[in-house]
Amino acid sequence: MADGKVDKPYTSVDPTSPSWARPVLTNARLAVEVFDGTGHFGTWQSEVLDVLFQQGLDIAIEESKLEDVEERNWLTINRLACVTVRSCLSREQRYAFLKETSAYKLWVVLEEKFLKKNCQNKLFMKKRLFRFTYVPGTTMNDHITSFNQLVTDLMNMDEVFKDQDLALILLGSLPEEYDFLETTLLNGKDDVSLSEVCAALYSKD
Repeated sequence: MADGKVDKPYTSVDPTSPSWARPVLTNARLAVEVFDGTGHFGTWQSEVLDVLFQQGLDIAIEESKLEDVEERNWLTINRLACVTVRSCLSREQRYAFLKETSAYKLWVVLEEKFLKKNCQNKLFMKKRLFRFTYVPGTTMNDHITSFNQLVTDLMNMDEVFKDQDLALILLGSLPEEYDFLETTLLNGKDDVSLSEVCAALYSKD
């Protein structure tokens, strides 16, 4: 572990269950930043889900057992998935879930604790997004990353955005010195994509 991140190597469940198992690269590694309750939960959750998918354990966060998975294998899959999720939590956050053996329950409890989908939280997050502005001295890569984290958190609260709206919000977050870029991207066009805006900003970094 380095810089608060945990490298998650591939750990396989029983390969004798070919009906649901997926082939994966055994030497692939994904780094997940340990979540201590103060960072971007939505981003962390997406990274953990990637690890579970890589390990073939993502089926464990489904509410019901797949019909073609034996009960014994299902229990093993859940335990392994819980181990993976807990290993990506800080010691303080991990403590409350040490005995949990259901990956689905663990996943839901974490969402309820850190990703509350009530109107008050949605309003708070939307205010942060709509008031999002460029901080002088920040690289464009970091600026776009911060923007994407805000959007991801809202999407995890079941919010839906049009791609063009996100592109315009990102453009609107830029200082006046980027007005020329706004003109270049929007002049004579009916729409603009978020990927276009990001590509243009990356090229200016």
